[in-house]
Amino acid sequence: MKDFLIKRGVKIHDNLNVCPWCNRELERADHVLFNCNFIAGFWKRIFNWWDIGWLAVSNFEEFYLLCFKAKIIGSCKSMWLTSIAVSCWSIRLARNEIVFYNKVLTMDTLIFHSKLRALLWVRAAAEECRFQERLWWLYPYRCRLSNSGSAGWCFPPLGCLKFNVSGVALEGESSVGGVMRDKEGIVRALFSGPSVACEVESAELGAIIIAMDVFSDIGWKGSCFLIVEMGSREELDRMRVCARKLTFTLAEAGGNEMADALASAGISRPCLFKAWW
Repeated sequence: MKDFLIKRGVKIHDNLNVCPWCNRELERADHVLFNCNFIAGFWKRIFNWWDIGWLAVSNFEEFYLLCFKAKIIGSCKSMWLTSIAVSCWSIRLARNEIVFYNKVLTMDTLIFHSKLRALLWVRAAAEECRFQERLWWLYPYRCRLSNSGSAGWCFPPLGCLKFNVSGVALEGESSVGGVMRDKEGIVRALFSGPSVACEVESAELGAIIIAMDVFSDIGWKGSCFLIVEMGSREELDRMRVCARKLTFTLAEAGGNEMADALASAGISRPCLFKAWW
């Protein structure tokens, strides 16, 4: 934040030392992270997502006290605190993109990025546990971490990557989602967004095409084998006939949850989101 630079003797013109959200108040850490009306609205939605009432705070101490006092128990407490930490980080990243790259970020985009990053962090921290990813986007407090012996997602063979894809259609709207993991189960790429398809089958086909585009854009084509996994047996049989040079598999029970969750979240997005690392 610029107020820290000013305290260290860095001279910044007043016109440049303004909050990136409201462009009115001076850019101070407490204002940018908590007190700006835009960010206060962001925190209200994050807290409502967890079914927790938001109370206005004026500094970090009050904020963290509010978070730790939230009436959440068990494994959900850990997920809640992870979500809060990731949301703070997302605010900082979004602020940097606005200040240094002149990007324009909407409230919905900031919310989506925060939920997505929190999901990835929770999965990475509890990779040995089952996690109800379908509930994450709407009811995270209903998710549970468990050591259930159910199948879930299966690791790909050595030298392979696995891209789980999903397409959904509901009441005239459709969307797609996908997540690619390596042999260790680490997420390497994902996408989520709306689709122009009219039925589930076309949406799933669109998800496969996007997965191929992402895999090609990453530049890993030719360096490893790719397995495309989906939850629809009908679409699986059709793709095995049409695309014989690719390997398609049917996901085990619960093995396509993250792709399904990304597809469900994609309905409310204005455009397709893709990322890889």
